[in-house]
Amino acid sequence: MTPNLDPTTIKLLAFDIDGTLVGADHKISPFTKTILTRLRAKGILTTLATGRILPGVKAYADELEIDIPLIMSNGSVLQDRHGRVSALTCLPLEVVQAAIRIARQEGRDLVLYVKDKMYIEKMTENIRPTYGSLLNDGLYEVGSWEAFTDQLGNASKCVIPDPFDEQHLFETEPLLKEALDGRAVTLRTSPVLLEVQPKHVTKAKGLSQLAETLGITLRQVIAFGDYNNDVEMLCVAGMGVAVGDATPACLDAADLLVASPEEEGPAHFLEEFLLI
Repeated sequence: MTPNLDPTTIKLLAFDIDGTLVGADHKISPFTKTILTRLRAKGILTTLATGRILPGVKAYADELEIDIPLIMSNGSVLQDRHGRVSALTCLPLEVVQAAIRIARQEGRDLVLYVKDKMYIEKMTENIRPTYGSLLNDGLYEVGSWEAFTDQLGNASKCVIPDPFDEQHLFETEPLLKEALDGRAVTLRTSPVLLEVQPKHVTKAKGLSQLAETLGITLRQVIAFGDYNNDVEMLCVAGMGVAVGDATPACLDAADLLVASPEEEGPAHFLEEFLLI
């Protein structure tokens, strides 16, 4: 069902990336790019709202010529494609230390996000499938966290990846929550990633900050997503659109469902709603 929203009032589109803007090939389709370019010519801007940080976002932002801030690290970082930071929320130092302790206790690897870089102790087989292509190009080995103590308090989030044993990751989450003792939140941004991020930080909060910066209301935003970390964003936007194989929580939060990025669902919807 399409909500009662005047298409002439829309000023901003906010896209999750994986499973929403791009499909399994990780590429923006030519049709999607054409539609977003036409909308930009009409004064309707696009931003990206993602768990990634700049090294994993910049190519998409460059391709779409996005010059407003991007919502990254699930709302912890607002930064444009040129590297300018407009908002940053960091985890308390004791939270990062607790995450490191639990990761070691459970034999897990940890990825630390600091502004527009990611850090690991060393490359492992659990890290490689998700992050291997970024080694020394956004992702850096530090040897040990003890040698990196001066930066631990500057992290916007921590990630425990496990592409091979989702059950072990599921079992680690309650241990991590107990260690955090309410000082931060855990979330699953995919079946193979367990994340720790600051309390009260979501893509929705980042979207609200961006809308205020642009001088628009959230009612003038259409947000697109497919996973649980998109739920709050879909709820606060003037229109929330679930995409493709969206999770049940995402479907419940959305105003409507469109086809997958492989089928160019978001672009076809935008063409019909805003261009025809």
